[in-house]
Amino acid sequence: MLGATCVPVSLFGAAVILAITLLALYLASAWIMLRSVSNPKLGPVAWAVTLIAILLHTDAIVRMMRSIGPFSIGLLEATSMLCWTLAVVACFIAVEKRNRALGAILLGLSALGAAFTGSGHAYVKETVPGWPLSAHILLSMAAAAPLAAAAVTALVLVFLDHRLRTHRIADLPAVLPPLDALERVMFRLIGTGFALLTLALLTGFIFVTNLHSQHLEHKTILSCVAWVLFGVLLAGRVRYGWRGRSAVRWTLSGFGFLVLAYFGSKFVLEYLLGRHWG
Repeated sequence: MLGATCVPVSLFGAAVILAITLLALYLASAWIMLRSVSNPKLGPVAWAVTLIAILLHTDAIVRMMRSIGPFSIGLLEATSMLCWTLAVVACFIAVEKRNRALGAILLGLSALGAAFTGSGHAYVKETVPGWPLSAHILLSMAAAAPLAAAAVTALVLVFLDHRLRTHRIADLPAVLPPLDALERVMFRLIGTGFALLTLALLTGFIFVTNLHSQHLEHKTILSCVAWVLFGVLLAGRVRYGWRGRSAVRWTLSGFGFLVLAYFGSKFVLEYLLGRHWG
């Protein structure tokens, strides 16, 4: 009896330690990355800590996928994977020194999701999604990461714009890049995310055999709405030069529908209805 209860307790303890470790590493990487903007000597340290955090997070996700047996990506697992992708996106953004503050913000957000790493949900073998649907879900999360980063950038733009409009220019954080530079980063992220979201929707239409039986109707509709919003925004940017508050509103609206599509749908299915995709 004692031996039977020790295993779950030890696994729970290991999961807690892993969550705390990842949380601490990502927060440390975010802080050092932010400090490296004004202190270039901290740059190598920031990249080293960030790399360690991502590698440990990667190993944790791989172990999670392999150790559970029949596996389906649940809400917490999806959150962890999304934040891993967000951390990778943050690294690409932080390559340019002036964007390191934004990269630091994204790393800090990655810390929150990384804390959910270490547990998974086992299902009976017959209900586990096949590889095509799993690939579609992973591609959807890959699309969500740059679009999430774009939404965060949009919020930073709102903050900076408010400071400028209230004539509090002296209070602007010196580590943040100019509005124009941030806006260009936001649209690059939207373009990347839109391309990945297009692929995700195409694979979904190809591989999903029955939207109703796989509980994917709401996700599909909301994802298509998000795709349309981001597509209109990009077209407006190219054709009419949309920017500023209009671009921010479209970005936040599109990402809001995307959050409802994936995480909202999974929350309702898993925690309210006791079901899952697949």
